[in-house]
Amino acid sequence: MMDPWLPKDYKFPNDVEIRNLIFANDSWQIYKTADNKNLLVSRQPLVDKWVDQGLLEPNVFFKCDFAGDKFSCLLSSDRFFMAPLNYKLFEVNKVSALAFAKSLKETRRILKNVPLDDAIYVEQYARLLPVSELAGSFVDDSLLLGTWLTGGVAVPTTSIRRLKSLTVNFSKQDLEEIIDEAGIDQKILDGQVDSEAAFLDDNSPRKSSPAKPGKFELPGATYLEQFFHENVIDIVQNPERYESMGIGFPSPIILYGKPGTGKTYTVEKLAEFLDWPVYSINSSSVGSPYIHQTGQKIAEVFNKAFETAPSIVIIDEMEAYLSKREGAQDFKVEEVGEFLRLIPEAPKNKVLVVGMTNLLDRIDPAILRTGRFDHKIEVKMPTAEDIRSMLYTALAKLPKEDNLNLEKVVEALTDKPRSDVAFVTKEAARLTAFRGKDKISQQEIDDALQAKALASTTEKPKRRIGFNNDN
Repeated sequence: MMDPWLPKDYKFPNDVEIRNLIFANDSWQIYKTADNKNLLVSRQPLVDKWVDQGLLEPNVFFKCDFAGDKFSCLLSSDRFFMAPLNYKLFEVNKVSALAFAKSLKETRRILKNVPLDDAIYVEQYARLLPVSELAGSFVDDSLLLGTWLTGGVAVPTTSIRRLKSLTVNFSKQDLEEIIDEAGIDQKILDGQVDSEAAFLDDNSPRKSSPAKPGKFELPGATYLEQFFHENVIDIVQNPERYESMGIGFPSPIILYGKPGTGKTYTVEKLAEFLDWPVYSINSSSVGSPYIHQTGQKIAEVFNKAFETAPSIVIIDEMEAYLSKREGAQDFKVEEVGEFLRLIPEAPKNKVLVVGMTNLLDRIDPAILRTGRFDHKIEVKMPTAEDIRSMLYTALAKLPKEDNLNLEKVVEALTDKPRSDVAFVTKEAARLTAFRGKDKISQQEIDDALQAKALASTTEKPKRRIGFNNDN
């Protein structure tokens, strides 16, 4: 965790006294006060943005100057929740779920196209305060709510069967009420009804989901598409055929490559196709400043995945937890040892483990050994043909004018992150709607590409959260 901006026992002129820091970011920190209230301390530009967006009135903040820095502070009663959305170590009941749903709806009433996946949830004011500066590609509200309800498992509310099985403390009526309170349109995923009835009966046993029939597709990455079809999908769709040949559940996989190649996107599409729960291991979900606690949290993630199998465990930035042990501190050796114990157990419990890293050479050799991670697949930056395929696939679902010239976009985005394609197509669609048009024209395509070029000069690296952001 970052160092606190304000020291313990610091007392404001209004008698609010700091006890300890509980959450921290580059632009904000959350403290507990001496009387157990929550205090959000933010840098002024971020507060100015929230005020300008109409999320909060300026008079709810009080100012603070300390060691040459200027902050604005927001105090909240201890009866209300205040935390970043990536904080998942809590039990969600119906009252708290309805409060969150209302906050999501009220925030979306004010902000239509702003990312909320890294927001700060301030229950007392029924607001999700966004931190990202750039609009565009963001986590869908259905996934945002589903992930919050499950305590960190990336499941959209439209995937009803998975959500119901992971929130056993909610009845069918509870979930319907919560989703309705959030104002989320329950559109069916990919135009298809969920594989079971809209909801399991309240007394039905928890079930595992088989893989969906059909073809798994990754436009712009046919080699990955083929790999997952052969080494995962066909195996789980035809287990008897493979078991007769001594082949069991798919082995763990490593995806490695430069940032932005689409490693996370690939796993998300696979999980969506299989309709399996996804559990993430990253600094947000298991990181802890206390010795031994990270190892315990890693075991907890795996145990949850075992309970809801078949499921997927994603180990994001593997090098942070599985780096070479020579000269490492004892707690780091312990973390690697915990993975060495759990990874071989995953296939036996029908859990697919997918590790992702930008730095394969830093991973401990014992982890890379065949028998733990049998497959190590490099994910490369997209070629011109990859970009062309992704563009045509994305635009095929949208109303557009004939004879659009996409080659300028292809040239500009070749060897760039795959998420840039999603940004350009979404921005073109947004501009079309904003200008009152019913079809995307060449003008919107060109303007969207220019917007991406401008964004690239100002955007900062985005933090990861439990919602499986693109990597």
